This record gives sequence, structure tokens and C-alpha cells, in this order.
Amino acid sequence: MSTTSSAAAGSAAPPRIPPPTGHREPLKANVFERMAGASCQLQALFPYHDAGAIVPCGAIFTGDPDDGEFGHFFHWNTVEELTVVFGASGAMLQTGQIFANQALHGVNSFLRDPKDPDSYAVMSITQRQSDEDKQREAIIFRCQECHEQLLRFEYDSTPRGVEGHSPEQWGGSHDDEYPVFSTIWGSVEAAAQMDDDTVRTCSKCGHVNDTFPEHKWGWSRWVEQTRTANRSKEALRAAIRELGEKKAVR
Repeated sequence: MSTTSSAAAGSAAPPRIPPPTGHREPLKANVFERMAGASCQLQALFPYHDAGAIVPCGAIFTGDPDDGEFGHFFHWNTVEELTVVFGASGAMLQTGQIFANQALHGVNSFLRDPKDPDSYAVMSITQRQSDEDKQREAIIFRCQECHEQLLRFEYDSTPRGVEGHSPEQWGGSHDDEYPVFSTIWGSVEAAAQMDDDTVRTCSKCGHVNDTFPEHKWGWSRWVEQTRTANRSKEALRAAIRELGEKKAVR
């Protein structure tokens, strides 16, 4: 390489990460602290679920000798997911383990003995929301005996900012300050459908599968609390507007 070309190469400006645009304020979170007070599994650690957002979600599992059944299901997503295990013991996953999930992957507590109170795991599951294309997800349940598919609940999870986004179908609205996370909403709906005896009864082997223990995952509680938070915030705004109108009259 000539001296001229070396100098030119050395003078080239190094690549830089562009500054924040204000669209998504930079935030930080401690996954252990967040999950200590979490209301559900797969709880988003940051309030950004829109197009192109990187959405890390936390999960925390502890063995329970009195109620150790977590159930098992499959999740399918058109966007990629990455799992990071921040701490685990007595689990099929190891502390510090990082792996990319396949588009279709099994989900459970990953505890070897879910009834062992000394077993636990804290992890994050991160997905990058679609930038421009529509996004779809599915929750799938299979027979505990023969693994025949019992239910596939597939739904549109297109994020805000992409044409076709429709939060109304998740029980939300475009005005929500705290959007319902579509993955959790879909999990709620699928778990509810598994309560039906005709769905739980396998058409292939006749086995009547257990109802899914949704209470161990807390999805419906999170969706309900998110909707309540949005309604409460709007009630506060309405009260402020009413107070302003009364002052203006005076």
C-alpha cells in the first residue's frame, strides 16, 4: 500500500452510532430488579414495542413443591429471538448461556424438577420488531401423550409504525400510552382456548390434556393491569382538563 493511500485510509472518519432521535429515549434496566417485581413471564423490560424496536423481555421461574406445574407450549414468530440466561440452578439452562431461538420453539420453565424449591432461572428473551413487514406469531399446544397438535392460535402481531398495525384486536387503541404487548395478549387468548374440554381432548389418541396453568405465567394479569393503567392515566388527564376549565370560568 502506498503512503498516500495509507494516509487517506487513516484520515477516514470512524463509524459512529447516530445520536438519539428522541423517538425512543435511551433507558437502562436491571433484569434481576425488574423480575423481582414482575407481574408476568415475558414482561417487556422497556416500554418500546413499535417498529424496529429491540424488545428484551424478562422471565423468572422458581420451583414450587405445592404448585410446580408450569405446562408446556410452542411459540412461533416471524422475527428472531435471542435468549440470555442471567442466572440458573437445577435448570436445563446454564448461567451465562446465550442462544438464538428457532422460529418455532418449545417453551416451559426449563427447570429439571419444577417442584424443587432450590431450582430457579432468570433470563431475558429479546425480539427485534419488524421494520416494515407485517409480523405474525402463534401459540401452539400439543397432546401430552402423543404430541398431536391440539391448538394453533395464530395472530397478527404487526407493531405500531408498520402499515396494518391494529392494536384494537389486542384490546387496546392507538391512543394507549402503555401499549399491550401482542405476544402476551396472544398467549392469554391461546391459554383461554385450552380451557375448552373439546380442545384439550386429543382427536388422535383420546387423551384429555390438563388445562394450561396460566396463573403461573401471569399473562392475563399483566394485560388487565396494562389496560387499567391506560384508563387511569386518561382519567387523570380528564380531571386536569376539568380543573382547567373551572379555573377559566372563574
